[in-house]
Amino acid sequence: MVKVGSVELTDEEVKEFKEVFDLVDKDKGGTISASEVKELMGLLGMHPTQEEVEAMVAEIDIDGNGEVDFEEFLQVMAGQQNTSYTKRDLVRAFRLFADPGLQPGFISPEALEKALATYCADKVTSEDAARLVAQLEVNIDGLINYNEKVNLFMS
Repeated sequence: MVKVGSVELTDEEVKEFKEVFDLVDKDKGGTISASEVKELMGLLGMHPTQEEVEAMVAEIDIDGNGEVDFEEFLQVMAGQQNTSYTKRDLVRAFRLFADPGLQPGFISPEALEKALATYCADKVTSEDAARLVAQLEVNIDGLINYNEKVNLFMS
C-alpha cells in the first residue's frame, strides 16, 4: 500500500495511474507540461485557453517547477475518489455499446469510437474520438478490456 495524502493506494492502483501518466507524458520526460495537458483536454473535447491550462498545472504543481511530476499527479488522482457515478454505472455504459457477441468486459475500438462520436458529439469530434481510442491498449484479439479501464479510472 502507498499512502497518498489521506488515501491508501494499492501497488496495482499506483501502476495503473502510472500507465495513465505515461499516456499523457507524450515526450516521455517524466513530467506533464501545460502543452501536454492542453493536448489531452483537446482530445477529450475540452478547449481551455492556455491561461486556464497553466492555472490548472500551477494548482497541481506542488514544487513550482511549471510541470506535473508523477507524485503530484498521484495526489490529484488519489483525491478523485468522490464521483457522482460508480464503477457499476460505467461498466453498464460500456456494456450498452459493446457487441453482444463479444466476451463480457470487452469492446471493440470501433464500437467505442462510434459511441464517443455519437453520444459525445457536442464535446468530442469524430477525429478526437479516433485519436483517443487509438491510444488505448488492446488485447491480442484487438479488443479493449473496459473492466480494466473502468477500474483504472475509478480506483
